[in-house]
Amino acid sequence: MVVKLLVGAAACAAAFAAAQGCPPREEGERAAFLGRLEGWDYAPAMQEVARRFTGVEGVVLHLGDSITYASPYTAWARRGRGKTARDEEVLRWSHCGEHNHLDGWYLASQEAEGGRGSYTAASGIRADQFIAGGYAGLPPLAKMIQMYNPQVAIVMLGTNDAWQRRPARDYAADMARIVDALLANGTVVILSTTPPLAALPGAAEEYNDRLWELAAERRLPVIDFYGEILARRPGDTWNGTLLGKDDPHPTATRAGVTPESEPKPENLRESGYLLRGWLSVQKLAQVKERVIDAVRR
Repeated sequence: MVVKLLVGAAACAAAFAAAQGCPPREEGERAAFLGRLEGWDYAPAMQEVARRFTGVEGVVLHLGDSITYASPYTAWARRGRGKTARDEEVLRWSHCGEHNHLDGWYLASQEAEGGRGSYTAASGIRADQFIAGGYAGLPPLAKMIQMYNPQVAIVMLGTNDAWQRRPARDYAADMARIVDALLANGTVVILSTTPPLAALPGAAEEYNDRLWELAAERRLPVIDFYGEILARRPGDTWNGTLLGKDDPHPTATRAGVTPESEPKPENLRESGYLLRGWLSVQKLAQVKERVIDAVRR
């Protein structure tokens, strides 16, 4: 089934959650997330993963393509305005601002040798290339896991797979390999859906359906970036606003809003990178509380 969110109100997300038997949201989360919710409680499965982790607390890798590599993605975490005490706490915990091998926000945006990628993301990369390594100088996934030993990984891949018209089943198999390698390391995985593709109607939806299936099978937390875009810009009004015109990349500065602006509802409708960066911080805070902190108690 192709999932499409054609209207974007918090009430719609809440109704979906109730229909799927999701754990109830807290009041603040109703204001934060407008996209699709997980139809399962991810906490028990991810707590089991977290108990196997043996590395440094708070290492969070951001794995992906140009939508992750672009510095506006991490701009709100690193320099943004309007952070809550909860935001500040989870960013300190995740070493944001340390500018070292523990700081995944830095690793995602710091340009590596060659100029097409960072230490954990690269422009144009597909899921299979991410596993193999070598693309834009990235090491193989297994080596990356060994080098950084992340406690949490936020993964967004698939836009380039869809753009190059790889079969969705092949993409899904590759994403399962990526997820399973991270889980085997004791790394909690947060999957992100990919944005709509105006130039390829139905492609992002097909790929995201496969991603939701994988998340359900492994009981993973999900950031529904696709759903968040449509919830805030119903129909096709996201094309040229939250995303570039006929372009899968989020917008940065638009209508006076930047990726570092205060995440007010009206601003989250203007800058696609502000939306994505802010969502990552909110989901990471949720996962830390429900998984990492719960295991430590």
